[in-house]
Amino acid sequence: MNITLLLPLSAIVFLLASLLRRRRSLKYIQGPPVSSWLLGHEYELANQAEVGDLEFKWFRDYGTVFRSAGCCGEDILMVSDAEALHHILNTGGYRYPKTKDAVRFIRQISGRGLTWAQGVVHQRHKKALSPAFSESQLRLLLPLFQMYSDKLALRWRERFADNQIIDISHWLPKVTLDVLGESSFDFQFGSLDDKASDLRVALQTMFASSQRPSKFTTLLRSWKRALPDSIVEWFEAVYVTEEDIRFKAYVDAAKGAARDLLDKNASNLSANGEKISEESHDYLKGVEGKKDMLNMLLRSKAAEDPRKRLDDDEVLSQVSTMIFAGFEITACTLTWIIYELSRNLEDQQMLRAEIDAVREKRGDDAGLTSNDYDSMPFLNACIKEGLRLHPGVQFTTREADLDDVVPLSQPVVSTSGEVLKKIPVMKGQRVHIAIAAYNRSPSVWGPDADQWKPSRYLDSASESKKQQSMIGVFGNVARFAHSMSLCSWRFAVIEMQAILVCLLTQFEFQLPPGGLDIQTVPLRSMNAPMLRGKLDQGLQMPLVVKRRGRADD
Repeated sequence: MNITLLLPLSAIVFLLASLLRRRRSLKYIQGPPVSSWLLGHEYELANQAEVGDLEFKWFRDYGTVFRSAGCCGEDILMVSDAEALHHILNTGGYRYPKTKDAVRFIRQISGRGLTWAQGVVHQRHKKALSPAFSESQLRLLLPLFQMYSDKLALRWRERFADNQIIDISHWLPKVTLDVLGESSFDFQFGSLDDKASDLRVALQTMFASSQRPSKFTTLLRSWKRALPDSIVEWFEAVYVTEEDIRFKAYVDAAKGAARDLLDKNASNLSANGEKISEESHDYLKGVEGKKDMLNMLLRSKAAEDPRKRLDDDEVLSQVSTMIFAGFEITACTLTWIIYELSRNLEDQQMLRAEIDAVREKRGDDAGLTSNDYDSMPFLNACIKEGLRLHPGVQFTTREADLDDVVPLSQPVVSTSGEVLKKIPVMKGQRVHIAIAAYNRSPSVWGPDADQWKPSRYLDSASESKKQQSMIGVFGNVARFAHSMSLCSWRFAVIEMQAILVCLLTQFEFQLPPGGLDIQTVPLRSMNAPMLRGKLDQGLQMPLVVKRRGRADD
């Protein structure tokens, strides 16, 4: 296909789409000026030097809700208001599904898994997988989390001298990937052992050039958004980008690994993916009562109840979805938490003292339990504050499935000067959920919302205020307020507890001489730490790591 035809074709599509969008106009809501009708604010937002440079300022200028411009005159509702988010993400349920282009993108990068599913399909996926994330099941996995945490500490002792600079952003994804592989799918990535893996390579390279989309890419994505799925699928089959090739390589590798795992654990699952016989469940013998992810997938594939059954591709897609969504963001959050503890040494000392006290009470030879972790208020306050101040993702986008009225906890002023306490939205309206902006909202977190302050979670009065606008299930942060997160939040929290306790027991962390100039860069799906002026070197968090006295702890 002649690519030069894309621009005139897209112009025609955009013109028609913009005419249709007029009935969803938000012109009465204030918003920042637009320098380009063609690109709106989409290109600017995707190419910010640092996460939040634009939207944080805009929310300060216009309030917790404002109008942003999409490509070709589309109005997008930008939201960080607590009550509005609660309505959209929680009360609204499936009335605000993911946008069509987001669903396509998720399917492209991870298949038809839980994050792709919506409505009744999402309910079916969630019903099949929820037992794998139950508290009782996760308690059984805790020794595995602790084992890999100890293995990370051992690798540091083997490869680095005491009081040496270690780039922790390089090492933490290794441990979280190894934990996820073995705990969920009985698959050993061997990242901490530098084991070669086609799947790991595909995962690490899938977003190699996706950090800064060009103007053409921004327009192309918007053009696809305006077209039916059948036309987009035809176009993508004709015009294949390097990015498309990398995404396919990861999904193929993940599904291939998933098929090998299922073959190994189910004798009647054939190598070409034939359906498990529903008449014979002999392959389930010996796994009665097991509720890890792998066995839940086997059971869901053979379920006689269609409300719980997953088809072949859905089963394989759960593996690629969990791997993609389940390790890198957790590692990034841990990186930010340890960075903040390195900048705030009093907090690090306070946390270490809390850990040491619990260990002393339990006895040197007794392993810590999940109850022990939950009994450490400052540990959990630091995790919550890390999730709040440095959320794994900056935003998510939804689309109204019906005409609705969105309530506001903080009224905003319209372009005519009217005070708005509610925002009417029409079916098809795109809504930008500003996770990072909500997590720094002074109306929820106080005037010090931009500062690291884990003690805010130990203040009962402050906690009571946040409970009134509860968004997420852990610490009221928006990180755990949607889709996959609602199933896996407890997994991520216990994993972070185990890794932090292990590392802070054995090491002390400090900033390098001269400090660090860290820039928060939107990378892949994360808010990634990089060194200012060295963005071409990728993720970096070099910290001085000093061994503590007892190497056997």
